[in-house]
Amino acid sequence: MLAASAAARLSSPVVWETAVMRWLLFAGLAVALGGLAGRGLARQYKGRFPAPLPGPWALRGSLLGLVASAWLAAIGPSRALCLVEAAGFALAAVLLRLHQPGWGVAPLLAVVVAEGLRAHPESIIPVVGALITYCHLVPAVLWTGMLVYVLRAAISWRNHPEEMRGLIRLYAAAAAWLFALLIVTGVVSALVLVPLHSLLTTAYGIVLIVKAALVLAAACCAVAGRVWLRRRPDRGAGPALATKLECAALAVVLAVTALLTALTPPAGPARPAAWAGREPTRPAERNRSGRGQALTTRTASPHSASSSETGSITRREAAQSNRAWSIRGSRASTSVAALPTTRRPSMLA
Repeated sequence: MLAASAAARLSSPVVWETAVMRWLLFAGLAVALGGLAGRGLARQYKGRFPAPLPGPWALRGSLLGLVASAWLAAIGPSRALCLVEAAGFALAAVLLRLHQPGWGVAPLLAVVVAEGLRAHPESIIPVVGALITYCHLVPAVLWTGMLVYVLRAAISWRNHPEEMRGLIRLYAAAAAWLFALLIVTGVVSALVLVPLHSLLTTAYGIVLIVKAALVLAAACCAVAGRVWLRRRPDRGAGPALATKLECAALAVVLAVTALLTALTPPAGPARPAAWAGREPTRPAERNRSGRGQALTTRTASPHSASSSETGSITRREAAQSNRAWSIRGSRASTSVAALPTTRRPSMLA
């Protein structure tokens, strides 16, 4: 039953359309925000610059995110937050077009804030869930975007292998911290969203396992790239194949993350403690005391979650009510009247 429902959700066209658009949104955010961070990191290189650093693709990423967020606002829920994200990308694009990259970071961070409010952890644990999303999304987009920029810079410096290695080594030091933060927040988010017994029985849990495997593959490629830094590359060879595969793996990780945002996590929202002992309102029940003359109704008080009121309605009162339901029994039929809107004093008081 669970497998059938999971397959039905994954086969829904809306799920895949939402996943594709959110993937483009994440990709645009990574290229824009991560690209600006990557150029800032590359400028901290202490060695000789054999060639000018390439410009970041921040404007292209902002336009891509603008299209994706506008599409999501048209097809999916959380329309207001999607419009906020679209406005953030649009403002960033304008500022970047005016050659103000420093000011363009602020609206991109506003997109991150809106994404944290829309994400699943916020619906499970308000406020704390959004903070978890911020601490998970920012390292993810910075890791991906910085790697894309450093690869572009390394390719432009491929005829200068020493400088190219120094630039990649500078990125590797920053990526190690981003990876550590990404793993910690990812584990916390998974514990919040997926109970252990639902990890292998729900679509969300299975896709989450696939994401974890892809992150592990990206980490292995990163380690292989660091090993490559120990030897002197040939002139004109460019960055290592492992580093390029790391970038490709991160792109797929963003795609799987986008699919997770389109699925419903198995964990439900946390209820306040005041609701823990509250019983749901029950319909009128027949009194089983043996007299057959009174019907007992239990209703939740509008002033307290735990208080209840018990009243007795005789057969004569039930017959006089205009709103009645017929309950057929094996021996006799009994008319049960609905409680009037005005409260009557209890006969048991």
